[in-house]
Amino acid sequence: MIGPTGANVRRPQASALIAGWTIFTVANAQRIAVVPFFNDLRPVFHIEYTAAGGLLSAYLLGYVLAQVPAGLAADNLPTRHVTVAGLATLTITSGLFAVTSTYWTAMLMRGLMGVSAAALYSSTVKIALGATATRGTAMGVLQSGAGTGMVVGLFAMPLLGEATGWRTAFLAMAAVSCVALGVAALFLPRVAPPQPGAEPLLRQVSRIVGQRHFAYLSSCVFLALFSAYGITAWLPTYLRNDFGFSGAASGAVASLVNVALLAASPFAGTLSDRFGTRAAVVTTGFGVLIVAFSLLVGLHRAAWVAVSAALGGVGLALTLPIITTLTTEVFGIGRAGIAVSLNLAFGQIASTVSGVLFGYILDATGSFTRVWIVGLAVAVLGIVPAVALRHLEPADGSGAARPER
Repeated sequence: MIGPTGANVRRPQASALIAGWTIFTVANAQRIAVVPFFNDLRPVFHIEYTAAGGLLSAYLLGYVLAQVPAGLAADNLPTRHVTVAGLATLTITSGLFAVTSTYWTAMLMRGLMGVSAAALYSSTVKIALGATATRGTAMGVLQSGAGTGMVVGLFAMPLLGEATGWRTAFLAMAAVSCVALGVAALFLPRVAPPQPGAEPLLRQVSRIVGQRHFAYLSSCVFLALFSAYGITAWLPTYLRNDFGFSGAASGAVASLVNVALLAASPFAGTLSDRFGTRAAVVTTGFGVLIVAFSLLVGLHRAAWVAVSAALGGVGLALTLPIITTLTTEVFGIGRAGIAVSLNLAFGQIASTVSGVLFGYILDATGSFTRVWIVGLAVAVLGIVPAVALRHLEPADGSGAARPER
């Protein structure tokens, strides 16, 4: 029979994962939902592909600019309150995006949506991973929520858009965000408030950035996200332009990235927990991303595009959640908010640049192959910091990351 202590441990862990999975699903659906509608939004806002990519980048720019304040808030304010406030703001701003009629207002709303979402990631990671000892598995579950959200954004949203119109689809997404707010209020566990007398905010930041391990971790996130957005952001447009797919069909194929992500993430986290080799898992992930881009470069057939999409999702599952788990272990759960946020901020810089850069390459050359070549080169570069992560692991393979003093 499970004693009181075991029950008390399992209840917050389960509730944290339920709430965290829901939050990750909504945040990632909101992030990527604009992508299948690039061709639809161009005549509405009278824009080219570069500006359409800017609607994705605006979200990511707001996300990255707010990361450090959000991480500091998660460590120095009641963490649960930070998450709930972010969901409330995301609901409002996404609803306003759905009804706007001008491009720059849409850009502003997308940017504010990104700011709102920044309050969600590090605070949710801190609560969920702080409630369990099997952090790799827990982070894998959260990342599967991210994959689910991407499927919603890339597949369910264009289906709904074809049936009701794009504005109704985005209003529905705002309503789903409101539902997530209710789930967080009900299930997100309360955690102990931060201890008074914390060190100054700038010192909290400098202590993280000044460590060499942070360079390894942030470089991996930067390069993984830069290359990955070449697939996730532009695959639907590639399928529509080069293969004549409908919006729903292209979204369905592109969503294979995220189906694979949601399916493989818990497995990847459990694998790194069981064998104590997070660095090897991350290195393997970059190898899988290299294969995915190589298929896009070398084989111009729809069937291979689908295979590449699935491999891209597996590559993401083997990199992003494992890197985040390592970050919490290296810097400690007490400073997980700012450590995860700083790490993610560097990655989101890559995502922000990639949205516009890949759109510019497409406008300038008219060739998706050039886009895939750039993504391939970035994935190859990711092998270097991934191998360097081995320095974080003890020689006995115990799996406990070594914090740097």
